[in-house]
This record gives sequence, structure tokens and C-alpha cells, in this order.
Amino acid sequence: MSGSSKKVTLVGIIFLLAVMMFAAVGIGSGGDTANTDLTSSLLSEKVEKYRAYVTKRAEVYDMQDHVELILCVMEVESHGEGLDPMQAAEGPFNKKYPKIPNGIRDPKYSIDCGIQELHSVLKKAGVTSGKDTERIKVALAGYNFGSGYIEWVDANKGGKWTLENAKEFSAMMAAKMGWSVYGDPNYVNKVMGYYENADSKLEGKDAFLVPMKSYTLTSGVGPRSLGDYHYGTDIDGGYGSNIYAPASGTVYEVSNVCPPDNGYMGNTCPYNGGYIGGGNYVMLKVSYKKEQYYIFLCHMKRTMVTKGQKVKKGQKIGEQGHSGNSTASHLHIEIHKGTARIATKDGLLDPEKLMKFKK
Repeated sequence: MSGSSKKVTLVGIIFLLAVMMFAAVGIGSGGDTANTDLTSSLLSEKVEKYRAYVTKRAEVYDMQDHVELILCVMEVESHGEGLDPMQAAEGPFNKKYPKIPNGIRDPKYSIDCGIQELHSVLKKAGVTSGKDTERIKVALAGYNFGSGYIEWVDANKGGKWTLENAKEFSAMMAAKMGWSVYGDPNYVNKVMGYYENADSKLEGKDAFLVPMKSYTLTSGVGPRSLGDYHYGTDIDGGYGSNIYAPASGTVYEVSNVCPPDNGYMGNTCPYNGGYIGGGNYVMLKVSYKKEQYYIFLCHMKRTMVTKGQKVKKGQKIGEQGHSGNSTASHLHIEIHKGTARIATKDGLLDPEKLMKFKK
């Protein structure tokens, strides 16, 4: 805020599970470009719990087109924690509580003050829409440093925010005020890291990245000539090809214990857990508007993430292999909404309706 520092019998059972796994991952050989530079992140559950209230109050202050931006600011300010989630106590719209860090003792009042202040700096920066990112950056710096930054950058820096001029303004104001720090020069980057992908919807063919850059699509979802049902999409980019996270999320489960190039029909490696036969795999958990999506990527040569790790859309998470219950090197992609189970039609989504595959 203004002038302050901002603060996812045993043999019979094994045989049955192996058959189920085969039905799920099937046989394949074989993405749209995966951008390894994407930096979007997910809003925390504590921030998401305020979505309904923020949406309601945004309409009061003519901010209905900026709900996602408000939530992204809250994420950076507090991760939705505490009684002053917008860190609005020191701002001009707090008329009720002490103007000290975390001075507001009512989360809803904090949100109201924060929305009003954000509205003020967006208006002062002349932001035309939620896609006017260059001027949104200027407004965000004004939210962090105070609106004086907007006047300064317009008069001296051509009206464009950069990290360099944010550092310059911060140092100038710290010296002027006799403070050791003034605001957070990297504040804009922190908020934009959430905002730049906040309006992505998990629907349509651009919902997720295809997890390979170059590949052949070898099998889709549905009944197959083998007499089984295939629960995912198989692609082949070549043994050892890089595999990228289709979306930002959390590693829900991961296995990296199977031989990388020893797949065969009926192979149950890894031999325990809910995903036997998947070989070396990554199960990602993706949250969007209180819904949970699970993306299962398996038969890898090796994985490059750990359970509980946060990953970003486009981040390398493994390499194509021939592990587990597979008869040829390929990547199996399986997506479910609301359940982390595989080989089931419960919550099953067709990757070809969520990713723009090359045919």
C-alpha cells in the first residue's frame, strides 16, 4: 500500500488392477508448443473464498470488470490471510481504523477500502480495460507506492512502468522520507504473475497446453478395436522428448521408480498406490473457481518434480519414456474433474477438447 512495503488373494487383485490400468493407459506410440517462459500462478483457497464478496462489492464501485485483478492484488498482499487482506489500512479510503500496517480489523471493510483505492489508481492511470496491461502495471505501482508514482512515471518515463524505474522511484522516495525502504519495486511483477493467466477458463481448446512441442497423436478417448475403453489421449514425441506441465498446479502424486524403457503389456510398475502400471508418472492437481482438475501424465522415462511441488504452466516436468504398462514409448494424458482416480468415466474429460492438438 501507499508508501509501505507489501507485504495439489493378492495376485488376483494385482492382476485385476493391471487389467484396469491397461484399459486406462492402453497402447500408443507417439503438443502444441509449450511455452517454458509462462509464469502464471494459481490463487490460493483463502483468496478464492472471498471471490463471491469481491464480485458483489466490485459492482458497487464500478469494478465488475476487474474482479480477477482485485483477487490477484489480495493474493500478493496477504494470500487472503488476516483481518486486512487488501492491506488497505494505510490507504486513503480507510476512515475507521488506525493507519498502520494491518490496522484494519474487518476483512470486508479491508476489501471495500482496497477496491476503492484500486479503482482510484486505475482511473488515474487511464486504464481502458482488463486487457490494458501496460497501464494496469502503472496503476498497480500506484497502488503500492501511492498515486504519486503515476504522475512521476507519466512526467518522466513516458508513462510506462519498468522494474528499473520502480526501483528508481522507490530509492528516491525512501531518501526523501528518510526511510530504509519505500514500497516494493517488484510488486507489479508479483501481481501480474497471477493476473496474466487469471482469466483463462478451463474450457475450450486453449484450456491446457499440449505437454509436448512436437508429437504425433496416436490414440484418443473412447472404445478401441482391442475391445477396451481408452480413458485418455496418447501422443508420441519420441523417446526422451521433454514433457511440460499443461497448467499451473500442484504435484498431487508422482512416481519415478520404474525402469525407463522396459514397458510391456501387464507391467504393474509402480507396484503400489492407485496408479499401478503407470510407470513413471506425474498427477497434477489444478484448481479453478473452486473446482479441482487432475491431469495424469504417465509412462515417462523420468520425472523431474516432487509430490506437493508447485509447478507452472509450461514448466518441464519429465521426459517421454516406455515405463509401466505400455507396449511402445509414448505419453498418456488423462484428465478428470473432481476425482484423482483413473480408469473411470467419473469426471472424465477429453483432452482433445481441452488442448489444441495438431492432427
